[in-house]
Amino acid sequence: MDLPSYFTLNNGHKVPALGLGTFQGTSGNSKVKEAVKLALKLGYRHIDGANAYGNEKEIGEAIKESGIPREEIFVTSKLAQTWHHPDDVERALEVTLRDLQLDYGNQFHMPTRQVRTTQQSGTQAVMARRYPETWKAMEKLVDSGKVRSIGLSNFNILKTKRFEDSTIVDIAKKCKMSPAQVCLSWLVQRGIPAVPKSVQEVHMRENLQLKRLPDEDFETLQKLWLKRGPIRFLDPSRHIGFDIFDEEKDEPLADKAPWD
Repeated sequence: MDLPSYFTLNNGHKVPALGLGTFQGTSGNSKVKEAVKLALKLGYRHIDGANAYGNEKEIGEAIKESGIPREEIFVTSKLAQTWHHPDDVERALEVTLRDLQLDYGNQFHMPTRQVRTTQQSGTQAVMARRYPETWKAMEKLVDSGKVRSIGLSNFNILKTKRFEDSTIVDIAKKCKMSPAQVCLSWLVQRGIPAVPKSVQEVHMRENLQLKRLPDEDFETLQKLWLKRGPIRFLDPSRHIGFDIFDEEKDEPLADKAPWD
């Protein structure tokens, strides 16, 4: 039996079984462009790069000059440590796509969970616990169509468990639903209209296939917030300077309008 030429990802997209890596090319990045052009000529259809490698402009030029149709090439890039803040993730991909001269990426992944930051004391610290927030921002890139697939590397199994609440996943398996369907079904069952966003047909169809959750599972979800406390994923307070959801203070205190 022949070896497979590609593998199918969990979202249906296919990744070539063999690709060309471009990290630390000979003589820096001076030969990366010619290496990518040669690889494509030889039949490679997966090119792996990263903004942190400093060679995506060369990779983009090579792809453009190869004359090979875009849809035949699987292009991977990575989210650098300096762009892990959720507000920076989309911009990071935009910089990569600009340098690659591409409209979309095939794969964008987080190669490490560590983020170095400087504390007030001036010492370096590694902030490594809030990467699920970064991942959620990466998921939005898939919904926007700017990237087809996202992924992780250099994560152990223990660390990946932080991305999913096992309670929802367990209920999803029990009810033969996706975690998203469980959450949406819970909302509707509570009497709350749900308006999920997606540009993917498979998700649009899936979101229409909701069903009533067993009472036991519904009550489990009702109490889920007790594990970690309430979490607001969309928090505009850092943009406008006060918490619009605060039940104790009626801010802003000044009774003024922009047109005053």
